[in-house]
Amino acid sequence: MRFQRFESTLWETTSLMLVNGPSAVLVDPGISSAEVAAIAAAVEEAGAEVTHVLITHADWDHISGIADFPKARVYMSAAEAARIDDGSATDRLYHYAAQAGIAFTGPPRCDAVLVPGQVVDVAGFRVEPIVCPGHTPGGLAFRFPELDLLAVGDHLSPNEFPFASHSPAAYRTTLAMFVDLLQRDPPEFVAPGHGPLQSADNSLRIAEADLDYLHAMYRATARVVADGGTRTEAIERAFAVEPPREATPDLAAERTENAERQADELFARKV
Repeated sequence: MRFQRFESTLWETTSLMLVNGPSAVLVDPGISSAEVAAIAAAVEEAGAEVTHVLITHADWDHISGIADFPKARVYMSAAEAARIDDGSATDRLYHYAAQAGIAFTGPPRCDAVLVPGQVVDVAGFRVEPIVCPGHTPGGLAFRFPELDLLAVGDHLSPNEFPFASHSPAAYRTTLAMFVDLLQRDPPEFVAPGHGPLQSADNSLRIAEADLDYLHAMYRATARVVADGGTRTEAIERAFAVEPPREATPDLAAERTENAERQADELFARKV
């Protein structure tokens, strides 16, 4: 049993290949057709065939390679599968791939859903799905005990700050879970969705910094609500909280979205 990480030229996006004899499992294969073809070539070179594809979440850069493996069985959470079933994830794939000038083979699919908390056998690997809401409705992390590997999707990245696109409150819960896991039962390897493999110690530092950032946004917004301020003032106060890592100009929209989602959650409570 072994694994290999592949990196896209876009955002240092991670794909993983896990090989167990004649079978290979891929995690988030992507992004471009050429990059996915390189992964497929590595599988063939290893004398294996892709039997399963595991998807951490249904954002376009993590589902673009699914169609390249029509014989594989594709797994994700029920909440992320719903984004494919309703067409929203597919629409975003076509839109953002065109915007980035990236070619891909075809639309994504989900063949079966994984239930967090249930250890499953995937091509001879024990896989522990861990629910990670906040960035998306039902993202999953995957722990592979035989490889001492934890694949965390779009969390714990050394290159990005948290994108709490779905729910900052849920994202805080996810990070608190990761902090506990990394302190009490750390894996040897952590594979973030963007950026190189990390040690458990590095990942713990990232998790704590990200959690501090989201808590600071919450406190800043809560003060505005308590003082009778407006949603616009709350967004401005939340946006003023510095992310734990430098934000490149192309990520300004994600930082704004964090502030808007945080304000929305607190103003919803006020109503």
